[in-house]
Amino acid sequence: MPKPQELSAKSSHLLRSLCLAVLCERLAAFALIATAVQMLSVRLGFPREDSLRLYGLFSAACYLGAIPGGHILDRAEPTRRGFMGSLLLLLLGYLALSMPYRATVLLGLALLAVGHSFYKPCTQRALAAIIPPKDSRLESAQVLLHFAINLGAAAGSFLAGIVVRFAGWGIAYAGAALAVGIGIAFLDNSVWDDSTETLASKNAIPVNNPASPAGSLFAIFSLTLAMFLCTLVTAQIEGALLLWADKHTERFLFGFEFPVAWLISFAAVLVILLSPVQLFLLPKMKRSISTNRLIACGLVASSLCFTVLLPTARTLDRVSIVWPLLSIGCFVIAEMMIAPLGLALLHRSTPKQFLGLVTGVWCGAGALGYFVGSEVGTLWSRWPIQRVLVLLTLLPLAGAAVLWFPKPRQ
Repeated sequence: MPKPQELSAKSSHLLRSLCLAVLCERLAAFALIATAVQMLSVRLGFPREDSLRLYGLFSAACYLGAIPGGHILDRAEPTRRGFMGSLLLLLLGYLALSMPYRATVLLGLALLAVGHSFYKPCTQRALAAIIPPKDSRLESAQVLLHFAINLGAAAGSFLAGIVVRFAGWGIAYAGAALAVGIGIAFLDNSVWDDSTETLASKNAIPVNNPASPAGSLFAIFSLTLAMFLCTLVTAQIEGALLLWADKHTERFLFGFEFPVAWLISFAAVLVILLSPVQLFLLPKMKRSISTNRLIACGLVASSLCFTVLLPTARTLDRVSIVWPLLSIGCFVIAEMMIAPLGLALLHRSTPKQFLGLVTGVWCGAGALGYFVGSEVGTLWSRWPIQRVLVLLTLLPLAGAAVLWFPKPRQ
C-alpha cells in the first residue's frame, strides 16, 4: 500500500494537472469572450444588436446547460472520461470558429455551449475526486483553481486582442483550440477513478466543522443565493460601471488616456496578486471564523463595491479613476471569498451522487444573476445614481445576513 506521503504526492500531481488544464481552457474561453461580439458583427456582418443578442443566448446556454449536463454526469462514466469528452467538444468548437463562414461559426458556438454544459460540472467533480469534501484543504484547492482561472482569463483576453489585430480571427480561434489541446495533454496521465478517490479519502485531513445533513439543503440554497448576488454585482462591474467610468472619470496616466476596458484586466491581475496572500491567511481565518461567515464577508465586500462610489454621486464633474479602482478592488475581494469558498462549502453540503447537478444549479444561479444584473444595469441611466448605489449596497447585505446566521443543526 502506498505511504501517506506518496498519496499526498499523487493528489498534488492531479491537482496541478487539473489547474493547468483549467488554465488552458480559460485562456481559450476568454480569447472568445474578449472578441465574440466584435467577431460576429465585424467578421460575419451581423447587426450589432443581433450580435449582442446571439452572444447573450450563447452565454446563457453555457451556464443553464450545466444543470442537465451535471445531472447526466452524476449517472455517467468515470470523471476523467466526461472531462476529456467535454474538452474535446470545446476543441472542435474553437476549430469551427476559426473558419470564416456563418454556418461553421454557429456550429462552433453550439459545440461550445454543449461542451461547457458538461465542462463546468466536470471540473468540480474532478476536484472532488482529488480532494474529498471532508478534507480541510478543500478551500485552498479551490483558491488554487480560482487562481488558475484568472491567470488564464488575463492571458486569454490580452493575447486575443494582439492576435486578432496582427494575425486575424482564424488564427486567434485556432490558437484557442490549441490551448484546449494542451489542456487535454496535461490530463493524459491523470486518472480520476474510484481508487483515486479512495486513496485521497484515506489521506484527507478532517475538517473541524463539516456541514451537517440537517442543514445541507439550507446551505445549498444560501450558497446559490450568494452566487446569484455575486454575479449580479459582476454584471454591474463588467457593464454599467465601465460605462459610468468612461463618462465620469479622468483616466490619464503620464499623458495617456488608457482604455476603460483595462479596468477588467486590473481585476484579473489583482486576483493573481492576492491569491498567494489568501492561501497564506486562509488556514488562520478558518480557525477563527466558519466558511459560511467568510462567504458572508465576501457579500459585505460586494456591498462595499457601491458604497465607496456614493461620494461621487454628489458631483457632476469628472472624478478620479481611483473611485472605480476602489470599487473593483472590493469586488475582487468579494469574488475571492465567494467563488472558491462557496464551491468548497457546496461540496461539503452535497451528496456525492448529486454533485454534478448541484454544481449545475450553482452555474444556473450565475446565469440568472447576469440576466437580472443586466436589467439592474439599465437603472444607472434611469434612476438617480444615489438610489441605484443604495439598492446595490443593500442587496448583498441581505444575502450576507442569510449566510451569517445559518440554519441550526438538528
